[in-house]
Amino acid sequence: MKKTHLLAALLLSGLLLAAAVFFSSHIDDFELNGIKTEELTFQHNGQRLSGTLLQAENKTPDAVILLIHGDGPMDRYANHGYYPLFNLLLSENLAIFSWDKAGIGKSQGNWLHQSMSDRADEAIAAREMIAGHYQGQKIPVGYFGYSQAGWVIPIAASRQASDFSVIIGGAANWRDQGQYYQALRYRSQGKSPEEIQALLARERQENDALFGPAAKGQAAQRSDMSPDRLIFVQKNYQSDSRPFLSRMQGPVLIALGEDDLNVDAKTDSCRFQHSLRAKPDASVALIPGGTHNLMKASSFNYQLESDWPWYKQAYFLYQGRESYLPGVYRQIGNWIKHPDQGLARYAPRCPSGS
Repeated sequence: MKKTHLLAALLLSGLLLAAAVFFSSHIDDFELNGIKTEELTFQHNGQRLSGTLLQAENKTPDAVILLIHGDGPMDRYANHGYYPLFNLLLSENLAIFSWDKAGIGKSQGNWLHQSMSDRADEAIAAREMIAGHYQGQKIPVGYFGYSQAGWVIPIAASRQASDFSVIIGGAANWRDQGQYYQALRYRSQGKSPEEIQALLARERQENDALFGPAAKGQAAQRSDMSPDRLIFVQKNYQSDSRPFLSRMQGPVLIALGEDDLNVDAKTDSCRFQHSLRAKPDASVALIPGGTHNLMKASSFNYQLESDWPWYKQAYFLYQGRESYLPGVYRQIGNWIKHPDQGLARYAPRCPSGS
């Protein structure tokens, strides 16, 4: 075969391969097609917060989700990272209201100056606005959040009834979660168990002195934190969801991925189950093969977005909504619409009295 013919054949093969990859991908999950969007604002603590209400066009939603963000400077779309998830939820005919955190995007304020209690009051204000938006339509409106939202939602739902509350990847105790997270970071760095225990003990002592009840807040002691981040951790270091769980009003679902690298899912699922034992409309699910946000652990299990190598980012673009555990979000969506149908198959097996 002549060289020119060989090059042409290789080029054609490459184009065919690229076309096959493109047409088999879920790249369209990173767009919002056939979705009605409406920008809405609400007031909290004298500040205006801005977000977007998304719902399927020409359909009345079965329920409306108030998206409660995890940690970090999150805008309403998590820099477009939420798009596959939103498409997944919208396909279940669930409307979504997601807003920019205080001081992010079009929202006023500073999220780093908020306590979990402040964020709970903000969530209540958002719920009241959305309930008014659908006034007279009898559409359930409730909370749905990730990670740090696990300390926000229990406070909000204990202060004011919610039609439902869904927490994914939440931890029971802030201090404990930080230690678990850091232990796995050290293990990934190749440190021995003895080194890890010594490092954690020292960090626990230093953090308790700086952020605990007797803390004086000397910023110079944590040069790795900005002054605003220091304020945020000081306000929230003692957060624990358990005192609020039994007082939550409305059905509750807490779902944790068994392979979560941010939260000690096996321990905390039992803590949640114990705290909610007297609440018959509450369910706790420990889901095999799931990450912190219930993606497939076999492909996408990282502690931080910055830990993702480029080829995993490319694979996420290829997979789209298929990056999440098959069927799990459909089951969660079904629970939102029918809270009496729990996720019993995923109930954690906990020691008696845990």
